[in-house]
Amino acid sequence: MKKDKYPQISYEYQEELDRIKEEVKKGNCHQLKECLFQIQEIWNRDYNKNVLISQTAHHKLEKLSHKNQAQYQHVEKKIKQIIRNPDHYKPLRGNLSGERRAHVGDFVLIYHEDPESIVIDDYDHHDRIYG
Repeated sequence: MKKDKYPQISYEYQEELDRIKEEVKKGNCHQLKECLFQIQEIWNRDYNKNVLISQTAHHKLEKLSHKNQAQYQHVEKKIKQIIRNPDHYKPLRGNLSGERRAHVGDFVLIYHEDPESIVIDDYDHHDRIYG
């Protein structure tokens, strides 16, 4: 069995790479440095979203940072994952319609996405977050 020279890229990332290539082709990109700046500009425009934290979530996360530093670090890591791919996590229904959830162990982060930001709305134990 012949192995490919390069690993397979998911459809989502391949589509993104193709879009970046087209943007670079449109510009006057004659040197590698210019191309890299253009790619960085496109990336920053599309992927640099502000993260806003509601007062409720801020209070709970601040408390967690003092009480359980290890769990707090897991939450920070999960927020970084949400920033990279906010649509990956499950959309919620009912009174939480428009929100998404991301599990952090037995706890859940509830967030929603605006055009320019990701808003962390709440964080609590799975048994309490939906009630």
